Amino acid sequence: MQHSSSGNKPRGIMFLAGPTGTGKTEIVKTVAELLFGDEKALIRFDMSEYTAEHADQKLFGAPPGYVGYDQGGQLTNAVKTNPFSVLLFDEIEKAHPSIMDKFLQILEDGRMTDGQGNTVHFSETLIFFTSNAGISEEVCDMHGRVVERKMIVLPGSTYEEIEEKVEAALKTKFKPEVLNRIGKNIIVFNYITEQATEEILSSQLKNIIDGVMRKGKIEIASDDSCMKYLLEKSLKTQTRENGGRGIGNIVESEFINPLAEYIFDEGITAGELITVTATDGKLVMSSLKGRSDV
Repeated sequence: MQHSSSGNKPRGIMFLAGPTGTGKTEIVKTVAELLFGDEKALIRFDMSEYTAEHADQKLFGAPPGYVGYDQGGQLTNAVKTNPFSVLLFDEIEKAHPSIMDKFLQILEDGRMTDGQGNTVHFSETLIFFTSNAGISEEVCDMHGRVVERKMIVLPGSTYEEIEEKVEAALKTKFKPEVLNRIGKNIIVFNYITEQATEEILSSQLKNIIDGVMRKGKIEIASDDSCMKYLLEKSLKTQTRENGGRGIGNIVESEFINPLAEYIFDEGITAGELITVTATDGKLVMSSLKGRSDV
């Protein structure tokens, strides 16, 4: 992080870009926990909430005479309260351009004067931006209303293709002076690989099975055919487009919900065993009390 030894600049600036659901936000949470021992040291802003023309006033405070002047800004108040923190600005490409103009001073000088005239110092913060720019684009109807999103790059695209599209989108979306202050600290993520998909799926299944045993004392035994069935669905292009969230959706719809229904319908109680297998393209759950095809 190039600014770590510079006087008043933030301790570090990092821009994480690429497909959704690939762990960008999770990495920032992990950094906060590693540095401070607590994920709560992360101060997160969803930038899709700051698209309006005067949205910068929500972050930095309204000028004298305007509504909310006495309340200060959400960002400046947070940093004044906790100057040693990790700041995350999620989906920064959705923020109004005026907000990035304000960030120029923070990235260069490590300080910002809020609406009340107080100087807030960012010299002890780590700043992370995330962005999905370059992965998809909005498709509008004849009235200018967004009707869908079209994928620009898909799972299976080479990393070089994804990197090229993302970097081109960032140059279009952000001013050169903003990108210059971020420098080489732009990391482009790839789609989740098949190996990573299998590891995520295996981890999620283990967490579910362990949770049912811990809370309900019900044992769940799933074999390789169950894993193969869920993995096949998780590797479909439409699922991979949504990254880890897509895998989670498959697990919820194909495993968690049917399991919950089976436990309820069959009256499964503590000490019983449920086996889950895949047969003829569907999951089959069974116990001493019955069987369910899902």
